[in-house]
Amino acid sequence: MENGLEGIPKSAWKALKAAGTLLLSLLALALGGFLGKRLMEPGAENIITYSGFLFFIVLLLANPVLLFLIWIVVAPFFGFFHLHISLGRGIPDLSLSRLILAMLVALVLAQAATGRRRLVSVTRVDLFVLLTLIGVAISITASFNKPASLAWYFESFLMPAVTYWLARNYITDERRMIHAQRALVAVGFIIALVVLQEQFMGYSWFPTVGSTYYGKHLRRVTGLLGNPAFHAVTIAMTLPFAWRAMLENRRLALRRLMLLVLGVMYTGLFLTYNRTGWLGGVLGILVFLLFYPRFRRPFLKLSPLLALLISLNWWRIASSYAFTERLVAVNPITYRVEAYRLSWQTFLKHMAIGVGFGNLAQYIGVEAPHNSFLWMLVTAGLSGFIPYLGTFIMMGLDSLLMYLKAPRWPGMRRDLLVAFWVALLSYTAQCFAVDMLYGIYPNIIFFFIAGSVLGYHEAVYEAQRAHAPSPMPRAAGGA
Repeated sequence: MENGLEGIPKSAWKALKAAGTLLLSLLALALGGFLGKRLMEPGAENIITYSGFLFFIVLLLANPVLLFLIWIVVAPFFGFFHLHISLGRGIPDLSLSRLILAMLVALVLAQAATGRRRLVSVTRVDLFVLLTLIGVAISITASFNKPASLAWYFESFLMPAVTYWLARNYITDERRMIHAQRALVAVGFIIALVVLQEQFMGYSWFPTVGSTYYGKHLRRVTGLLGNPAFHAVTIAMTLPFAWRAMLENRRLALRRLMLLVLGVMYTGLFLTYNRTGWLGGVLGILVFLLFYPRFRRPFLKLSPLLALLISLNWWRIASSYAFTERLVAVNPITYRVEAYRLSWQTFLKHMAIGVGFGNLAQYIGVEAPHNSFLWMLVTAGLSGFIPYLGTFIMMGLDSLLMYLKAPRWPGMRRDLLVAFWVALLSYTAQCFAVDMLYGIYPNIIFFFIAGSVLGYHEAVYEAQRAHAPSPMPRAAGGA
């Protein structure tokens, strides 16, 4: 059938395309001018808010996977750019992050209902995550401040779980896994830059409430994420993916660029002055040395130079404030020992469902025990603690089984699973030293990593099984 465009000369068609491009450009300039003018007027916050919401809604319709990955990178900055809508007194604000997750979940479910998408199968990790959500939800019933507890529950537990589920459904092939890895490298690099900016300039572009010094001389990085531990664990979790991006790239220029990115990330990790974050960086190197053959050769080449630099500058290191005021500081350890003792005594009196979400201060006299596992044990009791701990154990077990299957199933990547192990160790190590309840963004990043890596390998495994030839039937009584 003919359409109205047939028979148009090529030159006229080019002219129409040029005119269309010019019209769109003029519209974009007009819109930019209008927004620019309104931003100079009172009430500009509303323009920023609704423009930001509109941009991400349009992006959702155009490319939901791209929206998901962009959100992973820029989510911590939303609170500094008025990207939330007040819904009135007593009602939590409609944040852009909440809206994005809700829209993505609705889209995935709608696609599944119409047959355009097949939801991933439920795994053992999924069940443990669900049981954790139920266990913590039960503890809210005993909370003295239920509205605040519900808000924390949504931000610190439900949002990471939803992120995990979305990553499992979206990151299902190698191309998307590469994009997810790029997003993680961007996250680590940006957080490192935030740390460097605050340390070098003495103030933060993204200020938050909190003390700003360790001892007398070391600045405590609190900008953006609110706690040095949250900056450190985010960088430590993304470092293995930056290493992998460098080692698996064939282009020399990009490898050199990634080496620079790694240098910035390690510098940022050091300047957080967070001991558990440093431990995560060291654990990452050790795990890579043991299980990532491609990492060994370049690192072993660099190790003599690193050893020489450390030996020549050891006196400076030993006398630095990072060593004398941070590495060997005992006050944080003393605080934790007392908090652990009080927490354990309280748990023994409330073993089943705990003391209730947000009630720790009233029961043990301190705001938090600085241990996520102990926090869960006291707050939600065994009903929350067992699935919470089981989630990490099951993640490690499932990834180990995938690692063992990898040689027999094309598409499975052992190096990717090893990178996940580093992230898992970095995150759980930080859980022993800080209350991750308050680390909303690091929680999201960890569960995004888990959902992406585990979801990708589960998709590869299912695809290989679906295309595997069926075994030949044996005759009755055959050998």
